[in-house]
Amino acid sequence: MRIAFLSGLIAAAMTGAAAADELTLTPQVSTLGVGIGAEKRLNDAWAARFDVSGASFSFSYAAKKSDTDNRARLFSLGAVADYYPYEDGLRLSAGVRLSGSYVKGSLSNLERQYGKGKDAITVIIRDPLTTYKITQNPVQPYLGVGYSLKVKERLSVSLDVGALYGGQPDLHVVSHADLYGFTEQQIQNEIRKQQERLNAYQVYPVVQIGLTYRF
Repeated sequence: MRIAFLSGLIAAAMTGAAAADELTLTPQVSTLGVGIGAEKRLNDAWAARFDVSGASFSFSYAAKKSDTDNRARLFSLGAVADYYPYEDGLRLSAGVRLSGSYVKGSLSNLERQYGKGKDAITVIIRDPLTTYKITQNPVQPYLGVGYSLKVKERLSVSLDVGALYGGQPDLHVVSHADLYGFTEQQIQNEIRKQQERLNAYQVYPVVQIGLTYRF
């Protein structure tokens, strides 16, 4: 009985070890930036995947009475468990990402009107009076689905579609608009309005494509 049991454990271990020998590397581009991932097959049904992604870019918005200049940085590390219901091809994924992403910006070309009627004077304040930083939770759960299409013996095209839950974005603001006649209440009201607009962005879509090489 014990010999049969030990033989079964050894056979299972050898089978798992053979499957676990499969390692892949995947250079990839996605809505998280440019990165590289590695996957280790644990057995026919399960795999562990790790990746790092990042990007940096600038963007601006021109509103009626102000301009915003922004700088975004995307950087995250991911750990995902992949389940392959058909041993290969389709996979269901769940995991977590550690995020250091943020958006920094400033408010400039602000218009301030003094007086009323014909005597009104409009002053345009060129230098930024307000700076801000937008962040989300550093730990973000991930759910997704993916597919690998083999194009050569050791080469595949990999596609993943999913979503990250980043939680309610945090808005950190430093403003000196009071120097030009804006009251503290006006500043806080504007910050509150912007925070309410950001509250809708709690889920971040992930679309990722890469070229996988299997060792």
